[in-house]
Amino acid sequence: MVKSMFAGVAGLRTHQSKMDIIGNNIANVNTWGYKAASMSFKDTMYQTTSSSSGGSTKTGGYGGTNAGQVGYGVTTGSISYDFGKGGMAPSANGLDCMIDGTGFFIVGPMINGGSLPLGEEDALKSSGLYLSRVGKFQVDGNGYLTDDSGNYVYGFTRTGDLTDSTSFDTTALTPLKIPTKSDMSKVSDKNATDKIADAKKKLEEARALFNAMDAELGNARDAYIAANDNYKTKYTAAGVDTAKADMDAKKTAMDDAYRLWLEDKDNAAAKTDYLAKKTDYDKANSEFIVAQANVRKVTALAAAKVTELNDAVTAYTTAYSAYIMSDASTDPNYETKKTAYTTAKAALDKIQTELSKIEDKSPEGLRDSAKQVVDAATAKLAAAKTAVENAEKTLTTAQNSATSIAVGNAGADDTLATLTNYKIQTDGTVVGTSEEGVTIVVGKIALAGVQNTGGLEKDSGYYYTLGANTGNVSVYEGGGTDGRILGNYLEQAKVDLATEMTEMITTQRGFQANSKIITVTDQMLDELVNMKR
Repeated sequence: MVKSMFAGVAGLRTHQSKMDIIGNNIANVNTWGYKAASMSFKDTMYQTTSSSSGGSTKTGGYGGTNAGQVGYGVTTGSISYDFGKGGMAPSANGLDCMIDGTGFFIVGPMINGGSLPLGEEDALKSSGLYLSRVGKFQVDGNGYLTDDSGNYVYGFTRTGDLTDSTSFDTTALTPLKIPTKSDMSKVSDKNATDKIADAKKKLEEARALFNAMDAELGNARDAYIAANDNYKTKYTAAGVDTAKADMDAKKTAMDDAYRLWLEDKDNAAAKTDYLAKKTDYDKANSEFIVAQANVRKVTALAAAKVTELNDAVTAYTTAYSAYIMSDASTDPNYETKKTAYTTAKAALDKIQTELSKIEDKSPEGLRDSAKQVVDAATAKLAAAKTAVENAEKTLTTAQNSATSIAVGNAGADDTLATLTNYKIQTDGTVVGTSEEGVTIVVGKIALAGVQNTGGLEKDSGYYYTLGANTGNVSVYEGGGTDGRILGNYLEQAKVDLATEMTEMITTQRGFQANSKIITVTDQMLDELVNMKR
């Protein structure tokens, strides 16, 4: 009976331990990077009340019997942690980050010599450094990158200049630190020199372009002058001005005759005079159009259209005279004459329109095309001139800035540089922006890969130490499958409240049941004691 008492006590103790685990999980539900623990049970030692025996099939033999064993309760089997990735919480701090993978940050106190060579096997295990899943970092007063508990953040230092984000020393771990003003002065000098070189190159390119555009404009102007002279020659030879003056004079005479006829509609002589002057005008108008066609269209095409135009003018004049002389009330052929007039006028208008169009290869077309080339070349030259002026201003600014930087850098010291707008890239590279707007590389955060995460031992403040059963520990750069580093995020606790509440209920019931074992055993012992009065 005492065994059941001991078993009940062991059950209470073990269930209390599990409740401690559950309570700790729930207490850390808002702790950055916390990994929930889970506990398993195992039974304890047994007392063998009867041993097992093998059976015998010989005459007089008996069958085998099993051993009889009574247990003494339960104890803790194992406590393990869920190292899966927690939720992502956005952060406004540029130095906050989390690991998207299975790796760990390497943090800890300043080690002897300030650097940990990685050539020796298990160098990290004997270093005294911690592993952490929490990337809540800041820059301390000495310029070092630390976590919120003051532990230094270890990583790889750059081997190139302050703007090189590709070259790092991965053979040793070093606390990351922002550069000094003396280091920054070298970058400023180099940037100033580079800016002057770039400005000079752009100025040379702008001047070369300006000279080319100037030559192009000169050629375009020469071509335009030649095309314009050719146009004027053709214009004069075609007699366009003479034809227009003749047309204008005949139009004036036609208009005067038309007014006289309108004043005396019954005057047949006035009407005949008007028709004659209109015929003269139509012919003069056609001759003017032909003259224009000789400079607007290719000569061969214009000549072919002239014959059509003359025929159309004759047909139009005849149809118009017949139509205007007829009377709708007395002439039975009035509508026919009207239709003939309309058709002849449409044919004449069509030919005149065709002759008035400018062809690209005509003297006028060639002149206009040459003018467009001149305008385009003029615009290009103006743009090239503006580019030269801007390049000269840029060079002057760069030279003045270089002089100012040289004077300022003469007094550069080893005090810390001022960086803003920190950012952590996916491969762990930490960058910041200098006062001159230059992106400066601070270093690269290192990650540790653990073969057996269950072998890690927890320490206070979300840290882990490397235990004897951790296995191989590797140090690597971020960005691979073992862990990208996500800037401006923090990892939330890996705690499932629903699971914890369920475990709490079953643990509570187990505790109650074990307490019943103790009370019932006590009652049985009480009955036993009371047997003797």
